[in-house]
Amino acid sequence: MLSLETLKKKIKTTKDLLSVVRTMKSLAAVNIRQYEGAVVSLEHYSQVVDIGWQALFQTPLRMLPAGDDRQVLFLVIGSDQGMCGQFNEVIVNRAADRRQTEQTNGREITFWTSGERVRSGLEDLQAPFGEHFILPGSLTGIVELVRQVIETFEQWRQSRGFETLEVIYNQLVKGGGYEPVSSRLLPLDSQWVDQYREKKWPDHCIPLLGTDREDLFRHLFRQYLFVSLYKAFAQSMASENAARLRSMQAAEKNIRELGETLQGKFRETRQNIITSELLDIISGFEAVSGGSKQGARGKK
Repeated sequence: MLSLETLKKKIKTTKDLLSVVRTMKSLAAVNIRQYEGAVVSLEHYSQVVDIGWQALFQTPLRMLPAGDDRQVLFLVIGSDQGMCGQFNEVIVNRAADRRQTEQTNGREITFWTSGERVRSGLEDLQAPFGEHFILPGSLTGIVELVRQVIETFEQWRQSRGFETLEVIYNQLVKGGGYEPVSSRLLPLDSQWVDQYREKKWPDHCIPLLGTDREDLFRHLFRQYLFVSLYKAFAQSMASENAARLRSMQAAEKNIRELGETLQGKFRETRQNIITSELLDIISGFEAVSGGSKQGARGKK
């Protein structure tokens, strides 16, 4: 049986752990709201970009010829930190499924990663690896990260002929959960253009462009890439914090149960010690009383 001193130390450790878990829960909840807010704001901006595409494609525009689609870049976004359940395992499995599908279609896959844990998980696939991007520690760092991804892809496109970019990440769903998704960002093919041409313009007046069509295309293209990548990183980081919040909730429950168990053992141990001491006192008293009575009878 554990001593009272040992139980006291364990109870104190449990309280300290509970305090840490509560702090991590609060931080995760705050981060989720921040990233969700960024995604909502980005949706409004994305709608503006979509209207720009729709205005541009109201009349025919000469598109660049399709590039080589036999090489595909998968940008897989995970996490650097643990304590987020199956967050990275889920996204690794999705990346593995997508890789198998593309290889079946005769395409070569190269992985880009963002997040140390997802990269280590993908190493088991024995697939070619390319760039690795350090995840930012806050919302403000996503802008610089997106810029790095765009610049690096442009370098790969010019030097190695890559034209296809797909992003694989976790996104939030209702109920505080998350699910893996994959989004092909490039190339912008005719099917992608047709979805804007087929949309009905919300006004009777045909939009007039105030700039050169090719210049407008380049500006919209940069904004399209920025919005798409920013959304993927923000959604992934929100999902990571949602996963961590769930893990901390489960940990808090387990720690509470452990604390109650230790408190019960502490009370039981203390009661046994008190009972044992009382029995020792009673036994000693009876022994002394018995000896005194025998001595008194001897004198008589």
